[in-house]
Parts: sequence; C-alpha cells; structure tokens
Amino acid sequence: MSIPTHSLTPTSATLQFRDSAACTRWIAALPVTNVQLAQQLLAEQLTALANTDVAALERLKMLEALKESVMFAQAEMAKRYIGKPLPPDQGDAQAWNAVVNLWRAQDVNYRLCVQAYRSGDLPIAPHAALVTLRCLRTAAYALFEHYQIYREPDTASWRAFHEMFAFAEEHGLSRVRVQDVFGKRDPDTSCTDAYVMGLMANLANPYSLSVRQMVFLRRWLEKWAALINLSSMPLPQAQIPALAVDFAKDEQPKLAAELAGAPTVRYLDLEQLAKTLRQTINLLKQGQTPGQLGLAEDARQPGCENLIMLLYLQWCRAGTLRTEQRSAKVDPVEVCFGIADAHQLLGGMDTNLSTQELSARDKWEIDNLGFSMRMSTTAKQAAVKRSEMWQVLNQSASGFMCMLRDMNGVMRMTHNQLLGVRRAADNFRLGTVQWIRVAPDKQTTCGVRLFPGAPRAIKLRPASFSGVKGQEYELAFMTPAVSMPAAPAALILPAGWYQNGRLLEIQGEPNRLAKLVSLVEHGADFDRCAITFE
Repeated sequence: MSIPTHSLTPTSATLQFRDSAACTRWIAALPVTNVQLAQQLLAEQLTALANTDVAALERLKMLEALKESVMFAQAEMAKRYIGKPLPPDQGDAQAWNAVVNLWRAQDVNYRLCVQAYRSGDLPIAPHAALVTLRCLRTAAYALFEHYQIYREPDTASWRAFHEMFAFAEEHGLSRVRVQDVFGKRDPDTSCTDAYVMGLMANLANPYSLSVRQMVFLRRWLEKWAALINLSSMPLPQAQIPALAVDFAKDEQPKLAAELAGAPTVRYLDLEQLAKTLRQTINLLKQGQTPGQLGLAEDARQPGCENLIMLLYLQWCRAGTLRTEQRSAKVDPVEVCFGIADAHQLLGGMDTNLSTQELSARDKWEIDNLGFSMRMSTTAKQAAVKRSEMWQVLNQSASGFMCMLRDMNGVMRMTHNQLLGVRRAADNFRLGTVQWIRVAPDKQTTCGVRLFPGAPRAIKLRPASFSGVKGQEYELAFMTPAVSMPAAPAALILPAGWYQNGRLLEIQGEPNRLAKLVSLVEHGADFDRCAITFE
C-alpha cells in the first residue's frame, strides 16, 4: 500500500494542534461563514498533519474530529463548479482542484493510520476496520468529485481505491460491520459496502446524469450497497449481464466477459438489487410516493421513477442497450451551440442588422421567404467563427451520435443543451447533448441525440389580435413531422416560451399561426414543442 504524500499541495502552514482536544478547539474557531477560507485552512492543516509525526491513535482521533467540518466545506465548495458549463473557467477549475486536494490530504492521513497498523502499532489495532473504511470512502469521494464535472478518474485515483479494498480483504476487514466509535453519527457499514458504492457510481454512467440525479444516486447507493454481494467466483449464467472488477488493475469495473479470470477479479452479484429496483419501479407506477418508499422526501415523479429505471438499465441490463448497428467511420462535422449560432449557420437572419440596411430585394425576401438570402450568407460567415470542427466516432440509424470534440475547442457546453451539426451545406441537423465525458488527457467525447427531421430557420413572435404592433420577432426553428421515428411537427423555441395553446406568428407567414399543443422536451436553453397550424 502506497502513501502518496508527494501528491499533496505543499504548504508552509504550521500545524495548529497536536492532540484531539486542541484540534476540537481549533475547529470551533474555523470561519465556516467563509467557505473558501475554511476549506483552505482545513487543507493546510491536514497537509501539515500528514507531514508531522503523531501517534496513530491520536491522528485518528483528530481526523474523526475534523471529518464533519471537511464534509461541510467540501460540499459547499463544490457548489462553485457543479452544474456549470464545460470546460470549467479558471475559478471553477481552481475550486475543483482545491476540493480534490483536500480529499487527498485526508486520504494520506488515514493511510498513515493504516500503515501504523501494518507496522504493529497496538493502540490503533482495534480501529483497523474503521481507518480502512475511511480510506475507501475518501477515495470514493475523490472519484465522485470527478463525475461532478464529468471527468474520467485517472489511473492513480482507481489505484488508490482498489488497493485499499485489496488491503481490507487481505487482513480480513472487508466484511466487518464498522461502528462510528468516535463521532457516533455514521450508521454501521463495511469496507465492502464502501467499495461497492464506488464501483456502482461508475457503472451508473454518471457522465449522462444531471446534478440533481447525481445527488439522488449518492443517497441511494448508501441505501442499496448492502444488497450487492462481491464474489471471487464467476456467477452462474443469468439474465443480468455479469459485471466485475480486477482490483489489481488501475481500471474501472466492466463487463465480466472483458476480464480474464484471476484471483484479484471480483464479480458483482446484482440479483437482490435488481429485484429491489423492479419492486420499487412497480410501486411508484402504482402511485406510492418516493417519500413513502424511503427514497427521498424531495424526490418528484416522474423523474424519480425515470432515474431508477435508467439505473436499472445501466446496472442490470449492462451491454444490452445498444441494439442498433453503429457506423465506426470517423467523419468530420461542424458543431455550434445555442439557437442564435445554429440559426445563423443554417441560414437565419442576423438580428443585429437594422431595417435601414435592407434593400428592396431584402425586404421582399423577408416578407415572402422569412429571411434574406444576402444577409443569411453574411450571417453564416459570422457564425462559422463560433463553431468548431469535431469528429463523429459512430452514429446509429435513429440519430444517436458519439463525437470527439476539437482539443482546441473553447465553446462551453452542458447537458441538454441545443447544438447544431453540419456535415455539408445541405446536411444540417439539430440535437441535444446527452452525455459528456472528459478523459484525463482533457480529450472530450460527447453523446448527442439528433431531433427528427431537417430543421428550418425561422423567426416568430406571439400572435397579437389587438391591432397593436406585437413584440419583436425571435429566432427559432421548425422541424417537419416524420414517420420514422414517429415525431410531430415541432418548433424549437427559446427556453421558457412554451405555454399550452399559445399561438405564434411565423415571420413571412402572417396568415398561418402555429399553435403549441405539447412540450416534447425542455432543454437547458430551449423548448421543443409539438404544433398544429391554425
């Protein structure tokens, strides 16, 4: 077992306490109303503690006293970057690095306690299972911190996680029910439960989850981890595809079929979890609330049921979701984000141009076609500057794409954001971001779901029947009804525009009004609405 003190951010701070009593007094003076400062002070003191020779039991007592403050500061600090567009700006990146560094400092200190146990330190021996559990949990928190910004953990993060579980098994600690003997606040749990939680978080495909969904995932894993058994023997053939992990490798868990049998391979028995998830889904369908089922009082339907179904598919039907053949041909495409840039790139009018710049031909085209050919060309050239060249890695027949973004790309993106994809001048589609995954080398892949039908750039405004001039036209898109896959005619509008039954006037079509009849989906920056024409 390694103790990676070299990974800690150097500090010149002096340790302010040498025993748990002094540590408790220092905590009482911590400026908790200034989260950034409190988090920085905690990181400095834990780093200084890691570099100070302290009796293992006293170190453990100090760590347990600090634990609640660390959890609070980390959660508050994470609010600065979770849910923000990617790539993170300088402030977001600094906050994320600060959080990861504090987890590392805590991990190093707990590992020093483990090392003392291995060296025969008698006072720490009764707490061997506790310190091992704390190491596993801290390593799992560091993994989860990566998922919060949709970044793949590096090999060092997986190594730290796996080697602690290997240690737990080697010393007979993996299934010991650990009691929180110092704080007496945490429920009894085991090293196996903590290890399973870290594995299952990765297998949930967190790169496709929203911030709120990840909050529930973390809560539910606390509840469900005990339902999952780790076996050293391959599982019998079952409907649930076998998942496994090799803790001798610095890798994430995967399908058991992808791993060669070895003494360090552990297989995840998910039968009991699968049964529980199916029962939970059925009870939600029957009308029971998430609160009644002990899921969360703040969980809402149908989002709760949809998330549990998604987790069931990821965990208990792994490897069976991709039923369509995908092309592996790498294909360059032009990508832009948001209605304005997509509108201009496709051929919409630049709204910054005033009517004084319009020629008679421009006005006729706008009145009869809805846009000006000349101005659309100018707008296309301007929009190119706000687009990037990506590579399509594969695409299904139904319109799901996996794309690799340009390493030099600067556009910021987020889940459920509108984007435009253009392969050629006559091949432009709109879609939405389904998942984002940033590799340790910063290379970003993105999953996209394309909307059915070729979009048409339009401008529209709420219909006015008073004779008074209505508000200015807004940029939007129209897609036709298609049969495969079945989809109605729809408008892609700015977010918040949907109102059931609302009538919209499309520029250039004054005698035909579009009526909003249903909200097909609500994205981060758009509403996609089914329409009929009046």
